[in-house]
Amino acid sequence: MSLVNKEEIAKAIRSGKGINIEEILDEFKSMLKEVYQTATEVELTDHLGYEKYTKSNNSNYRNGHNKKILRSKYGEFDVSTPRDRDGTFELQLE
Repeated sequence: MSLVNKEEIAKAIRSGKGINIEEILDEFKSMLKEVYQTATEVELTDHLGYEKYTKSNNSNYRNGHNKKILRSKYGEFDVSTPRDRDGTFELQLE
């Protein structure tokens, strides 16, 4: 799995646009946040046993998100973690 578009990077360099470490770090943090958000949503779907926006007889259902700050060796950024009505959902993401 590759999240980096090497062609876009090469095109930017060829066009004379300078690329610095801060821009790379910002882009990496953005990708890390997106992967985190997607993974937590998929985990909640697995936990509940049905897809988002699908009707279910399950009494436990999605109940919004909790905002928190994720700290990593690449810096800090805000994330939104989904929660369930019963409060039984626990992240398995390591």
